[in-house]
Amino acid sequence: MSLTPEEFVNRYSKSDVNERGLAQSHFHDLCDLLGVPHPVAGDRPEQRYRFEQPVTKVTGGRGFADVWFQGHFGWEYKGVGADLGKAYQQLLAYREDLGNPPLLIVSDTRTLQVHTNFTGTQKVIHTFALTDMLVERERLRLRDAWLSPAVFNPTWKRDDATKGVINQLAQVADALKLRGEPAEQAAQFLVKVVFTLFAQSVNLLPRQPLSQILEAASEQPEDFQELCTQLFALMGTGGKSWLGRIPHINGGVFSSPAAPALGRAEVVQLQNAATMDWAHLEPSIFGTLFERVIDESNRTQLGAHYTPLQDILDVVLPLVITPLRGEWEALRSELSPVIAEAQRLQAEELARSLFKANYHPSQWSGGVELALGRIEAFQVRLSQVTVLDPAMGSGNFLFVTLRLLLDLEAEVRATLRELIVLLDKNPEVFKYPPLVGPGQMRGLEINSSAHEIASMVLWIGYLQWLTEHGEPFTRTPVLSALPGLENRDAVLDGDQPAEWPQAEFIIGNPPFVGNTRMRQVLGDEYAETLRAAYAGRVPGFADLVAYWFEKAREQIAAGRTRRAGLIATNSIRGGANAQVLARILETGSIFLAWPDRAWVQDGAAVRVSVVGFDDGTEQSRTLLRHQGDETDVTKRVTLSEAVGVIHADLTSGPDLRLAQRLRANAGRSFEGVKPAGKFDLPGAQARSWLDLPNPSRVSNRDVLKPYIGGDDITDGSKDRWTVDFNQMPLSEAEQYRTPMKYVLENVKSKRDTNRDQGKREKWWLYDRARPEMRAAVAPLSRFIATPRHMKHRAFVWREVDEIPGDALTIITADDDLTFGILNSALHVIWAAAMGTSLEDRPHYTPTTTFETFPFPTPTTPQQAAIEQAARFLVTAREYLHKESTPGRASSVKLSLTGMYNLLAEYRASGKAAIGAITTLGDAHNTLDAAVAASYGWDWPLPEDELLTRLLALNLERAAGEAATPREEPDQ
Repeated sequence: MSLTPEEFVNRYSKSDVNERGLAQSHFHDLCDLLGVPHPVAGDRPEQRYRFEQPVTKVTGGRGFADVWFQGHFGWEYKGVGADLGKAYQQLLAYREDLGNPPLLIVSDTRTLQVHTNFTGTQKVIHTFALTDMLVERERLRLRDAWLSPAVFNPTWKRDDATKGVINQLAQVADALKLRGEPAEQAAQFLVKVVFTLFAQSVNLLPRQPLSQILEAASEQPEDFQELCTQLFALMGTGGKSWLGRIPHINGGVFSSPAAPALGRAEVVQLQNAATMDWAHLEPSIFGTLFERVIDESNRTQLGAHYTPLQDILDVVLPLVITPLRGEWEALRSELSPVIAEAQRLQAEELARSLFKANYHPSQWSGGVELALGRIEAFQVRLSQVTVLDPAMGSGNFLFVTLRLLLDLEAEVRATLRELIVLLDKNPEVFKYPPLVGPGQMRGLEINSSAHEIASMVLWIGYLQWLTEHGEPFTRTPVLSALPGLENRDAVLDGDQPAEWPQAEFIIGNPPFVGNTRMRQVLGDEYAETLRAAYAGRVPGFADLVAYWFEKAREQIAAGRTRRAGLIATNSIRGGANAQVLARILETGSIFLAWPDRAWVQDGAAVRVSVVGFDDGTEQSRTLLRHQGDETDVTKRVTLSEAVGVIHADLTSGPDLRLAQRLRANAGRSFEGVKPAGKFDLPGAQARSWLDLPNPSRVSNRDVLKPYIGGDDITDGSKDRWTVDFNQMPLSEAEQYRTPMKYVLENVKSKRDTNRDQGKREKWWLYDRARPEMRAAVAPLSRFIATPRHMKHRAFVWREVDEIPGDALTIITADDDLTFGILNSALHVIWAAAMGTSLEDRPHYTPTTTFETFPFPTPTTPQQAAIEQAARFLVTAREYLHKESTPGRASSVKLSLTGMYNLLAEYRASGKAAIGAITTLGDAHNTLDAAVAASYGWDWPLPEDELLTRLLALNLERAAGEAATPREEPDQ
């Protein structure tokens, strides 16, 4: 029968038995009190929740954690009144053997401490006194250690606190800018304010000096500038004040002590900011948000999302920490037998020694001394690790890496202290302070504000870690300059490639600027200089991020870097970008990749690839992906697949980069027209002009045509028309009076300023009129179209009088056979694998995806089956287009996107939101089986097997075409 809270407190307030006798009875009673399960009895290896979980101790032999609950906590008991700090150090020394649980709990039955252990986060200690168990709220809070340990994650609460701080600072920044304060000086002031508020919150400064200045200035705002400048000056040099001794802060942050004048409103806003929980500021998000406060170009993103910690960990852990932890575990395994033998000899010596004077530790301590020296050397090795982020921004990746290095070093230091005790040395003398520090971080950043913030973020994070772990901080100055963080261009130095500093690891999130936007974002001169500097190394049409990949590859090939992990949009896998990854494979290997995952960049969710690569040393190859809601770290799981190889397209199956464009498919697929100007107009307006007379009696119907874009197909008709002069000379186009007037008013003025001479001179014509496409469509009764970017790939019929825009890919065929093959899963899977994607929408192109596809050669019955299935698919879609969209007004009919979203849900869950969705699924199943049969294949096939077969067929066809002379056109 379980105890009441009063009985529980009464029993354990009087208990004074030793640790072993008390621990398990206390834990059982606590489980009953909280209403949580008890550990499973027995000693089976598969048990996830048990007493006395075995662990390996580097100090010799096997040890035990008193209680272990996989994925929840490790728990260590000590006798009543014992030092719980030592119990925590004991847990810390073998937390990896416990699976690195999120909580490390220590107790002497009178006091219980829950130490958070979430990877990469700040540590928080939650203390429960025995009498707290009388309070239901406290019992429920402790109960979460069993039921929902994530509730203890400090990041959840600190995110909100950090955002509150940012909002206050944003108001001060706005006021300074309105008064004309130079942006750089405003930024430097706010950086000093931030560090000062943090420093006073962790007692680096006496008696809350900035808060006292703000309180005085709230009554006399005119005094703020002088008082604050005096404080900053003292922090820059150290010295005495009426508040007490101000430590020497320095670090470059306080080299210029100037503070601006503030009005009463700004003083009050800083007062409000000063009341926030600065000790628990979350640097991993603060830097990003603060950068948006002080950088005008980023200000619109103030309320945007930041990169979640877990996403950063997905890069830093496997790239940096995993190999270092591997070294540590190998060292532990090597030294454990040495120490165990020393302990055996120690026990024998003690047994022989009747008197302490006869005790000779030198006979056994040599092995321990050897182990101690090796582990001391490994701590030094960790202090010499260097990490470069060549696009560091405000330092988030470096901050997280620094914390993880400190965490790993803490395990090493805990082991050293255990060995000191074993050698009967004074632990107060051999304290082994942290050697890892911010100076090991390297960074390149072109934005001066972000560069300055990065230094502050690293120092605040470092000081937080020391505070959380009870480490004294006595260094003078408190901060030092971080010369490894450089404010410069990462890829260009004048007209030559920039040099990168040597670093063991490279990590980062380089800027996402596509090839087509480089001139717009960087300027024509910079873009041309950059491409010229990397000619022969980076293709001319590659995205900006490709230059970071090439530089990292160069560092590894030169032996200046061990391994690198960089993030890019998922277009890195295809086209010109993939050539950069191919160069990586020529000099090394890709050992880890997320080919396609959600990411938050500048407040927007994008689709990215994460690529880890080295010189070929790493033997494992791993592909990763998420399952569930990718954008919510609490609703997704990571799936890992060990593979034999990772290609430049970040796949492990057949190397589709080998696929050839087939001559048989040439001239059958085209991109739509590219107007490059406002040639489009509402359908009603265009139709009203159709029969307007012209002096030369030409008909406006010649040049006014329905215009279709990608959204016309995915979401329904937008009823847009276009003025299409095709390839008419100006004299002919001018005969169409009203359409020409529209183009003069809406297109010409912008074309006149275009840097392209052709666009300026032929302002009345589309930039790309696609005459080849028009010629191929002309003899047809209809044509096939698909959006270039589409989440659920589908092909539709369109009328020949419609003008397809450049958001569409056109297939010039009007037969059901081609239509059916294109809509089959066999072609859709090939197209998705061959192409890149925009966010979650695969990219379809005439060359890469269509011209490489090996069409089947069906028999007459097989052709008839495909054609029938294709017509069935069309009728199924037409029927669904008449259905209302679930959850919307009855007048809102199902779009193509809507019906395929419902089909995806039906295939995943087996539940159809609309009955006819099952018919659409049946139509596709019928079509897929018919197309597979035309290849002579059973259906379904595993995706890798399908792609392997299609690639083999592509290469066979290409070889046959190469052996056949190309037919010359008739003269």
